[in-house]
Amino acid sequence: MNDSINKRRRVYLCEDSLEGILTAVHMAYFSRYGHKYITIELFDDYEPELFCDYINVAADADKARSVATSVRQKIGDKAWEMVYMAAWSSSHGKAQAIYRFLNHGFVMGGGVCGYLTDPYVHQVFSMRREVGRETEKLKGFVRFRELKSGILFSKIAPRHHQLILLGEHFSDRLPMESWAIFDERRNRACLHPAGGEWVITDDVHMGEDEFRNISSEEAEFERLWRTFFKHIEIKERINLRLQMNMMPKRYWSNMFEMDTAHIPKD
Repeated sequence: MNDSINKRRRVYLCEDSLEGILTAVHMAYFSRYGHKYITIELFDDYEPELFCDYINVAADADKARSVATSVRQKIGDKAWEMVYMAAWSSSHGKAQAIYRFLNHGFVMGGGVCGYLTDPYVHQVFSMRREVGRETEKLKGFVRFRELKSGILFSKIAPRHHQLILLGEHFSDRLPMESWAIFDERRNRACLHPAGGEWVITDDVHMGEDEFRNISSEEAEFERLWRTFFKHIEIKERINLRLQMNMMPKRYWSNMFEMDTAHIPKD
């Protein structure tokens, strides 16, 4: 009993990725240290505390795959989808929430998905919903511009980590095009060569001049689109609140039709 009382809390620190979080979950389970004494946090999202043992976790594809397989087989595809989507959230404490969600899931089975009275399950549910909503919006709001090089380029600034989800979507929609999506908040990019596989690249830095180095055909298309966008407007029926509800203002900076400096004047 004394050993249990004096047992130090163990904190596994992992990278901010699905693979990193699942690797930490794998190590926590196989440590047999006891779930109530273990916390999983991200390297860049934790507050150091006294009387804790910190363990750095290097992402391991095999360990992550093992956890993913167990989740699908023992808890179900719905639970896996919740974990997968929640892992791309930018919410504080997401790694611990996913860990506790899986703790419950491996005991309860698929019923954990509806166990919303538990704060960790509710957090995973909420993160999954928020990420999914933003992904659906971005599928419609992403604006590719053809650069002079012929590459289709888009710049985004999402709240959550969206490049993986958008890469899956646009590689299916534009398989024979060379395109890139740049996350300016995180300096990461999703790169897709025509007919090839997309990859995520870190530490990408792009100046505004590079983004505006568009082809003449793209410039003409944007001019025509802005003209169309302006002239379908009915001033008497303008409803800014509805517009911002359907097309949130935080996306406007990367939507060229909302760049008022370039909208043609009467």
